[in-house]
Order: sequence, then structure tokens, then C-alpha cells
Amino acid sequence: MFALGHLSCVRFDIHCFADDFSFGETIPLITFSRFCLLASVACFLVGCGESAPPMYKVTGKVSFNGESVTEGSVTLEDGNTGVADAYPISSEGTYEASVPEGEYRVSVQPPMVTVADTANSEGGDEFKKVDNIPNRYWSSYESGLSVSVQGDTTFDVDMKPGRR
Repeated sequence: MFALGHLSCVRFDIHCFADDFSFGETIPLITFSRFCLLASVACFLVGCGESAPPMYKVTGKVSFNGESVTEGSVTLEDGNTGVADAYPISSEGTYEASVPEGEYRVSVQPPMVTVADTANSEGGDEFKKVDNIPNRYWSSYESGLSVSVQGDTTFDVDMKPGRR
């Protein structure tokens, strides 16, 4: 940067192969300052999209016939978007989720376990065989469970054997 009378200037050296650019062009600092201000405002406006919705805690106990379920996960599926997230069940039989306001279908799944290859089938991950999470609770459409979240919410899941 150098002074030109009372007006400071900035020198730009542009390295480009196009024929229509001026190389080593000097522009007044006031023009450069305006450019920086406009660029900053443009970046600010582009960065100002929708803000994330507020998140709320959903907590509860998971049980089967009144007895705590101590492994697996609770899945909350947004009724509008279909987006689903699974939240682990603690060894105390509780879960904690963080979701935006909305209506959610609820399901409960046993934990996944890795099984070894056998002579008849390839190994991999599958649901652990458990007696305290009936199969109908594995699906949010079959479980019959739902929760409305409009703030921090407690939602206990007490599963029963048999069909709905």
C-alpha cells in the first residue's frame, strides 16, 4: 500500500491468462473498502438462512410387563418427514432423546449383535434374540406407540406381550 496525495491506494497483481485483464492495476483504497464492506454484507446475508429449530428432551423408562428393559434402543420417527433416530436404552432401563417439536411414531429394537459365518450362511449383524421386546414393537407402524413433543417431554414405554 502506498500514499497518492491524501488518498491511499492498494496495488493488486492479478495473474491470469485472459487478455482482457489489467495486470498490476492500482485502485483507490476507498473503492477497496467499499468492496470489502459489500463482500462482508453478502457473506453475512448468505449465511443467514433458516435457523435450526429448538430441540427438546424426550426421556422415559422402557419396560416389558413392568420389568425394566436394559438393552436395545428407542427410535423416534418424525411423522411428517419420516426421519428417524435411535437412542440407546441405558442399563437402568431409561432413554434420552433430543428432537424438535413434532409428532413422532415410536419403536423399540433389541441390540444388534455380530454373528459368525456358518457353513450355510454368511455372518454379519442381526438383532439379538430377546424375550422382552416383542417383534411388533420393532416397527413404528406396528407398535401403536406415538408421542407429541411440544417441549421437554416424558414418554414411558411399557410393552405388553401379544398383538395390539
